[in-house]
Amino acid sequence: MKPLSPAALDLFRLHVERGGHLDVDDRTREAYRELARAGLMQAGHTYTKGDESIYRLTKEGFERKAELLAKEAG
Repeated sequence: MKPLSPAALDLFRLHVERGGHLDVDDRTREAYRELARAGLMQAGHTYTKGDESIYRLTKEGFERKAELLAKEAG
């Protein structure tokens, strides 16, 4: 797997710390997409906010949570 960018690692950490309660916006969208491409998160859709408005950990993301939280981020 390609190493994650510091922005993606920071976002992963924040997502986990806040129990998944983060807004997806122009500041976070690309990092969320990077995490999804890596298989760690999956995009979800809501009726009110539209496509890619929420992200959830995948099984792999949950299983690798401790490893990724221990990594040094930017």
